[in-house]
Amino acid sequence: MAGVDGLQIGSPVSSTKSPPMEEPSALGADWSKLPADILNAIQAELEFPDLFRSAAVCPSWRAAARCLRRHGLYSRPQTPCLLYSTAAAGTRAAEIYSLADKSAYIIPLPDPPFAERSIVGSSHGWLVTADARSELHLLNPTTGEQLALPPVATIEQVSPVLDDAGNLQRYDLSFYDATLPRKEDQPPQPYAVDRLRRVLYLKVVLSCDPSRGDCILMMIHNPYRQLSFARVGSNKWHWITTSFWESQYSDCIYHDGAFYAMNLLGGIHRYTIEGSCATRDIIFKDTLPYMAYNMYIARTSSGDFLQIWRITTDSSKDSLETHTTDLEIFKVDLDKQQTVDIDTLNGDSLFIGHNYSCCISTKDYPGLQPNHVYFTDDDEYSLMDEQDFRRDVGIYSFENKSATEVVTPEPWLSRPIPIWITPSFTKVNKPPVQTLYHCFHSKRGEARASTHRASPGSRDCPRLHCMSSPSSTTPSLAWCSPRTPTPASSRAGPPHRPSR
Repeated sequence: MAGVDGLQIGSPVSSTKSPPMEEPSALGADWSKLPADILNAIQAELEFPDLFRSAAVCPSWRAAARCLRRHGLYSRPQTPCLLYSTAAAGTRAAEIYSLADKSAYIIPLPDPPFAERSIVGSSHGWLVTADARSELHLLNPTTGEQLALPPVATIEQVSPVLDDAGNLQRYDLSFYDATLPRKEDQPPQPYAVDRLRRVLYLKVVLSCDPSRGDCILMMIHNPYRQLSFARVGSNKWHWITTSFWESQYSDCIYHDGAFYAMNLLGGIHRYTIEGSCATRDIIFKDTLPYMAYNMYIARTSSGDFLQIWRITTDSSKDSLETHTTDLEIFKVDLDKQQTVDIDTLNGDSLFIGHNYSCCISTKDYPGLQPNHVYFTDDDEYSLMDEQDFRRDVGIYSFENKSATEVVTPEPWLSRPIPIWITPSFTKVNKPPVQTLYHCFHSKRGEARASTHRASPGSRDCPRLHCMSSPSSTTPSLAWCSPRTPTPASSRAGPPHRPSR
């Protein structure tokens, strides 16, 4: 099936073949001649699988969809998807599962190979990944656009160590915070070049879509879960100097010009960034007598701040594999400086994990379940471990107080970790702007000529991969076998429930 500007999809393997489209009669409408502005307005409101299906209708619709995507005019907020690695996709592609149509797609990705990356965040349709040299990249899996982030060596506690020939040999990670006089409780810890990323990076969030300009990244990193920030396009990470007991951050979001970071004691700190300086305001005091891990901060669709506690249990004494057994959610009352236990999200869906923690109103997203929490594995210690084991991914129901699997059977590999992402078609490097009319009409011939199959690795290689039958040179009606989520029984086990 034809795609859009290098993207292609097909139809589900199990789908019923549609009857051939009839030629327009004298009285029937010729939908291929639908005015460009009307067609673009319709396509701009589609979920991404439907956008690519519409592009397969005829050359003129394909040209309109290409124009829409190339110029970043497709702005409809998408339903979040689960992105992960599978054996079927190979090392240089990812699989993305759409919650909107309950189907999976394969997306070829640029180098470095996806299987060799670590994922440390997703915001506004962009992944934050670390390569085998522990360097960070921004990657938009939908468009294939990739941006390099400031070098890891510019992080305050990281020092590169070179051999006699001047080649990078390892990294040393120093364990200190901003307490003065500065003390190092232990000597710097050496890490192999590809090992540092598993220890250093905990989570990265973005202030906005990078295509809007002046995008700031906030990183939670070791040692001691401290904060550093950088701008997209800059060459240095800036350390936010906080002492040990003031930092230890678990999650961070961005709202109304500032970052809101929550520490392991439940305190919420607002950081305003100006140039290379960060100003901190404590807007919610520490409320816990101890440090609690697996905590998140989010805002509801109505604007309230939430604290989310994730209760997990270990699968066995000898394994770092965990299972989510319960979730507790509290509304933050900033005026009274207290939290209120709630048992409903008022129709919202909540997404947590390495992704940007967010609540989404289900009114405009029929593919989402209200009052459910969609979670992925982000346990710090299991991510450091080199073992491969089952990832803690699922959907938690407040009504049933239980978690079910997203898809059955679970297709993903252990690494890179599965992560929630909201597909985005915006681009940082956009082509010269054309009018929709000119783009629509000038592309008709190009669209008509672009039905050939592109070879892997070429510039025309489809982004959403359309699989082919071994006995045919024509793309078959298949992408990945569509998977319908099957409710799973509650993952039983005594929860690690903190008292509050």
